[in-house]
Formats: sequence, structure tokens, C-alpha cells
Amino acid sequence: MTTTTKTNTRSTKEVAALKKKVAHQAETMATLLTRMSAMTDEMSSLKREVQSFKKNVAADVKYLTDRVDG
Repeated sequence: MTTTTKTNTRSTKEVAALKKKVAHQAETMATLLTRMSAMTDEMSSLKREVQSFKKNVAADVKYLTDRVDG
């Protein structure tokens, strides 16, 4: 083999390895983006639930205060 052939073979292997790595990273990114989206949806849902809980507790406290005072 000549030096050029060895270099081309090595370069071809390196390019193939890099392509494989990039494909794996793209797959990982897609997975992470999906998880982030799900977490964002869950956070929004939790915020709504906490707000509802606060309103319910406030209503209960008001009811109890009115019953004790009234």
C-alpha cells in the first residue's frame, strides 16, 4: 500500500466513525427534546393544579373563619 492509500483508508474510517457518532448524537438530541417537551407539559399541568389547590384552600379557610366568627 502506498501512503496515500493508507491515508485515504484511515480518512474513510474516520469519516464513517464520525458519521456514526453524529447519527447517535442526533438520536440522543431527539430523545432529550421529547423528554423536555413532556416535562414542560407536566410543569404546566402542575402549576394549574397548584393554583387550583391554593384557591380551594383559601375557600376552605374562608368558610371555616366565617363559621367560627359567625
